[in-house]
Amino acid sequence: MAKVTPIQTNFTGGEISPKLLGRVDLTKYTTSCKRLENFIVFPHGGVTKRSGTRYIAEVKDSSKTVRLIPFVFSTVQAYVLEFGDYYVRFYRNEGQLLNAAGTAPYEVATPYAHTELADLDFTQSADVLYLFHKDYAPRKLSRTGATSWTLTTLDFQDGPWGKTNVTTTTLTNSGKTGTVTITASSTTGINNNTGFQSTDVGRLVRMEHTAKWGCAKITAVGSTTSVTATVHGNFEFEQATSTTVWRLGEWCDTNGWPKHGSFYQERFFAAGSTTKPNTVWGSVSGDFEVFSPTNRDGEVLDDSGLTLTISSDQVNAIRWMYSARHMQLGTSDGPFLMSSGRDDLALTPTNVKVNRETTDGCSRAKPIGASKATLYVDRNRLKFRELAYAVEVDGYNTPDLTLVAEHITSGFVEEIAYTKTPDSLAWVRLADGEMRCLTYEREQDVVAWSRHILAGTNAVVKSMASIPSQDESEDQLYLLVSRTIDGATVQYVEFMEHQFSQARGDVPADAFYVDSGLTYDGSPVTVLSGLDHLEGETVSVLVDGTTHRNLTVSSGSITLDRAGSVVHVGLPYAALLKTLDPEVQTEEGPSQGKTRRVERVTFRVVDTYGLKTGTDDTNLEEVLFRTPAMPMGSIQLFTGDKRLLLRHSPDRAFELTVKHDVPQPCTLLAIMYSLVVSER
Repeated sequence: MAKVTPIQTNFTGGEISPKLLGRVDLTKYTTSCKRLENFIVFPHGGVTKRSGTRYIAEVKDSSKTVRLIPFVFSTVQAYVLEFGDYYVRFYRNEGQLLNAAGTAPYEVATPYAHTELADLDFTQSADVLYLFHKDYAPRKLSRTGATSWTLTTLDFQDGPWGKTNVTTTTLTNSGKTGTVTITASSTTGINNNTGFQSTDVGRLVRMEHTAKWGCAKITAVGSTTSVTATVHGNFEFEQATSTTVWRLGEWCDTNGWPKHGSFYQERFFAAGSTTKPNTVWGSVSGDFEVFSPTNRDGEVLDDSGLTLTISSDQVNAIRWMYSARHMQLGTSDGPFLMSSGRDDLALTPTNVKVNRETTDGCSRAKPIGASKATLYVDRNRLKFRELAYAVEVDGYNTPDLTLVAEHITSGFVEEIAYTKTPDSLAWVRLADGEMRCLTYEREQDVVAWSRHILAGTNAVVKSMASIPSQDESEDQLYLLVSRTIDGATVQYVEFMEHQFSQARGDVPADAFYVDSGLTYDGSPVTVLSGLDHLEGETVSVLVDGTTHRNLTVSSGSITLDRAGSVVHVGLPYAALLKTLDPEVQTEEGPSQGKTRRVERVTFRVVDTYGLKTGTDDTNLEEVLFRTPAMPMGSIQLFTGDKRLLLRHSPDRAFELTVKHDVPQPCTLLAIMYSLVVSER
């Protein structure tokens, strides 16, 4: 029989796979957990209970699909956009923007039905958000003021173009400028030999006369061989005559529109239409809406537009674009990098190179940039990968960040968001509406997963977006949450509150650990109203920093047992940590499989109040934090060690459950045990 005192000094392994429960030889085993729920792993090693979510507003129509998209012009001008059924609404500084009269949410009309939002992609340049959808011409959402937004269709000029005509079909333009009629000698070579179609309205036509190119946009289709078009002012036709040298625009309702876009080296890039899923188009350098492949004389210049189709043994549909050191193209068969081939050389139509980095395919989920890496979701939607440069191979690798926690994304990853401040956290939304969080500090070798479940009946997360907070102190995660409230399904826009920190000057009354919550701050009151969004729900209440008994919202209000000046009200949730079976070496060898009895357990905590623990989930013991010196009706957050003599029957397996279920902060740094190991 041996007495040992193991310690778990940190939790930077996060929650690990059940398949690793026997790998006590791994260094990561000693820093990991069997389950980590509603706790966030600090890069320093400890874990802290996640903050609650603060309610902002219900979406326009909770019965329809809604999506959140970030808009960040600067750290002080950041918005979250609520895209719904043919509309977009706006959130800023933790609130919803209202119209000029202050009577209703400010709103802009869009062409997108709620059933089409899943296919909507976006990229941003300064005060303009570019929107892409396979069935619609790309749009620009431009901001000129907090409640001054305009949605317009991009007016692409001189391209991009399909192949130059190789048939004997001629096109004849009736004039050189203004509105002209363009007549084809036959339908051969036009839309797979079917001729012009009504879906060609808005399509461009490029024609060469006497070695000079001109361009026009189709405004009406008269027949399969005749269209009306408007000649572009900067690309006038040289003559009014027939020619066999012509090209039709690539993007239109006939062929489809680009699904993705990004900016790289002063060019606007778009990619992946329905008919050309593996093609990338680049604008003229410095002019985002002009795609001229040559000048009017047919010369290819360094700043000309470019077209590139990924050549490989199969069609690699482009599923996302991300601009970094190189233009990254996420495809169904792995990431490709597009560049000039040299870091000191700008990309031009004559030096563009595309190389496949790995064969680890990509899903449609939009990637995120974290430090010098790009994090993306694997094609099977079960693995989370890191695209990063590796010196040892002089190229990019895509290691699996879920290798030791493959179970954590078993619900299929749908969406990811990133909050880089104060800690580097990648948030993952699963198809079943649960969230996962990856603490990612590659330089410190911290890759730690935790699971996060929001409070409420049938609570699921439908969408996520992150933007800088109003005071620039952190990045805030905004959530679209669906719940059953008072018998009805609702969708609320909420955001996750900042993490409690006394180092920042927070006091116990600032602790916000309820979901879909609101705060009253004013003169002492006992009746709180304005809680209609939680009608009929049992809510957790924190009054001036102390826990109040749970109450039920009736007619949008609750009545407190005692008056309070700062009161937080919301749905209750708990944080849960389950340890792995600790392994210690004794004189007789490893402790695994041997009978052990736990005499006591010690928790090292920071700014914490309230803990429960035990080896049986249904019979947890309370760790006492209140001391006789504390005045009634007040608490003091504790920093230091808390010891508990644990009721534990000898057993061959041991795991400790730690639970925190009060609306107070909790940060756990280490766990120490006193074990008696028997050789029996």
